[in-house]
Amino acid sequence: MIKTIDPQEWSTFFTDFSARNRGRRARFELFSRGGDVGEEEQEGVFESASIEGSVVTVARLDNAEGGDAVMTDEIPNIHGVSVQYDSDGSDNTIELMNDKGDMTVLHFESTVDGDS
Repeated sequence: MIKTIDPQEWSTFFTDFSARNRGRRARFELFSRGGDVGEEEQEGVFESASIEGSVVTVARLDNAEGGDAVMTDEIPNIHGVSVQYDSDGSDNTIELMNDKGDMTVLHFESTVDGDS
């Protein structure tokens, strides 16, 4: 199931979303309107997501090298936010659409079967 989040609820949504998903493995997937698809090879451990104006900031920990380096990504010009739920009701993905129709998807490790 996919739920579109109302823009007036974005700030509260990201606060609640961050609390629910902190510590879960996650990776980015990018879909452009022109049909290009990109998938991040390195997963990170989700820390938080927030919005200021139309810019979403996502923080993740990269603990692949035994450290906890913070990776921060800013996704500008956001005009749409939706969340897709897994079969157990947990967050599976968050989809961020920009003003050009390009979509950035943060995909979480499944709490059902461990796939990500």
